[in-house]
Amino acid sequence: MRGAHKYALRIVKFLAARQGSGMSKQSNVDITSLMENTLRFVVYWMLQPTFIAISLYLAHTKASIDAHTLFIVVAFCLLTLFENIIPARKDWRKSFRENVALFGFVFVAGAAYAAVEALYEASLFQWMTSISETWQLDIWPSHWPVVVQVLLIFSAFEFVNYWYHRASHRWGWLWRLSGHGAHHAFKKLSSMNSLANHPIEAFFLILPRAIVGFLLGGEAVGAAFVSLTAVTALLAHSNLRLNSAVVGWFFTINRFHIHHHSQVISESNTNYGCVCIIWDRLFGTFQDADTKDTGIGNVQPSYKNIFTLPFKQ
Repeated sequence: MRGAHKYALRIVKFLAARQGSGMSKQSNVDITSLMENTLRFVVYWMLQPTFIAISLYLAHTKASIDAHTLFIVVAFCLLTLFENIIPARKDWRKSFRENVALFGFVFVAGAAYAAVEALYEASLFQWMTSISETWQLDIWPSHWPVVVQVLLIFSAFEFVNYWYHRASHRWGWLWRLSGHGAHHAFKKLSSMNSLANHPIEAFFLILPRAIVGFLLGGEAVGAAFVSLTAVTALLAHSNLRLNSAVVGWFFTINRFHIHHHSQVISESNTNYGCVCIIWDRLFGTFQDADTKDTGIGNVQPSYKNIFTLPFKQ
């Protein structure tokens, strides 16, 4: 009897331990779920307003180019981290190989952008500056508060870019010539996709900045403008759930821009504002709707085919 009693006692202790272990695991799951939901809540309501506020604060304090650059890098790293922890679409998570391939494409695009910018600086920018001085076109309100100037050049830049972007979707020859189709070829979007443009398109993407910055004089707040534009573009392509209720009246939210990347052409021909959505609202091309699939086909083209898109009929 004593042996049976000891055996029964061991069973009770074993079951108690199992139950305790189960409760511990359940507790860990609850804590993890709570932390994830809290992060989702903070990101949804606070991420984009916070990034915009930091960018404008750096502008207000006349921070250095290095400070703006550091902010862009930190913002990109945080967005990439959040996209892996709490993605809006889990099937858009990229594998390591996919990220490396996309990074390679972005690196080539960035190198092309830098080369074209250097070419423009030695030619187009100087020519526009000369025209501005000759015809006294420098009407930029440099005496206004810096934050107001940044928001002004931000919206003026997007006004010019809006019409180029809309034209590239309207006219097939410009779609091919600019290589804009390469930017739309991706099936899985993330913040890194904001930089995934065909090298040829650099010739077109720099023009709005040249017109507003060098022709009209807005280049005086160029660093702060680049900071706000870059961070907003990263957010617009991010695979996160972001609130559109307040900032979405003026700034482009990823929900709007992902709709522009829709595989359905009629949906893609909306929301041309990459960072500022106000012109879509004013000119009747704004649409707030869910997006099922993105890309230019059912399957994402190979990078070789993406590079050769402008040269295909």
